[in-house]
Formats: sequence, C-alpha cells, structure tokens
Amino acid sequence: MAAWARKAAALGIVAAVGAGCGEPAPEEPGPAAAEVTVVRGDEVYPVTAEITGWEVRPHPQVPERGDAVNFTYRFRGDSMFTGPHAQKVKLLVCAVDARGRVLVCMAVFNDGINDVWLGPAPGLSRTAEVLLLPDQMYAGTHAHDPKDHDGYVPPRWPDRGDRI
Repeated sequence: MAAWARKAAALGIVAAVGAGCGEPAPEEPGPAAAEVTVVRGDEVYPVTAEITGWEVRPHPQVPERGDAVNFTYRFRGDSMFTGPHAQKVKLLVCAVDARGRVLVCMAVFNDGINDVWLGPAPGLSRTAEVLLLPDQMYAGTHAHDPKDHDGYVPPRWPDRGDRI
C-alpha cells in the first residue's frame, strides 16, 4: 500500500473513532406549560415551578424601546430546592405567540427573585402565553470536568420562531 493510502486510512480510522467522543448533543426540551415539574434527564425533582402572572407593557426603565413582558413565578416543593440553601435550579421561560412560536426566552432560578422582565424585544406585543420548560438547564458545578461530571447535558435553548 502506498504511503499516502496508509495515511488516508489512518486518518479515516481516527476520524471514525473521534466521532463518538466529546459531549453528547443536547436533546430537545420537554413540553412547555405554565406549571411544570422540574426534570433533569430521567430524574424527576420534587419541585414544581409556576408562572403566577404576566402582562405586556413597556419596561419602566426603557419605555422608548417598546413592549416587554413582566411576569411572576414561584417554585414549590421540597425544601432542598426551595429553601434558603436550595440546590440550584435553572429553567427557561419563553414568551410565545398564539401559534406557540417562541418570541424570546430567558433563564430563571429558584433564588427567591420572582418578578422578572422579558425584553424589551421585537414582537412581544404578540405574546399569547408565558411558558416554562421543565428541564433543569443547570448542568452542575462539574459540567466541564470529565472526571467528576455526571454526563448530564441540558437540552438546547429554543430559538426565536421555534414551536414549543
């Protein structure tokens, strides 16, 4: 076999072996709703998150930039996830239009802050619902440590226009 053919074969083997390495691709997020039970992969957390109210109006600090969505939310459940020393939970909240298409998303946490603004951003006047995605988006303190990480990869964030 010619030298170039051996090199090409070796590169092909390295590429094939390397294709299975690295972090797994993120999955699609779970079904969105105004109230969700938090999940992390196959694990169900003993905590729920709920959107308790929302309205579309100009943000008081930048009213000239157009509409924003002011919403409130809460976490309920096991004190391990809701108390003063709670395990960190990070969920996505998305404003969606009447067809269930994402206008904008942001992360919220179980840190006690529960009155939040989405935007201002183009199109938020079309907001029909504010929904939570049930998936834990926080990968953990060892997310980039190959030795100590448990392998959990949070789902991908929905893009503007995605249907959820």
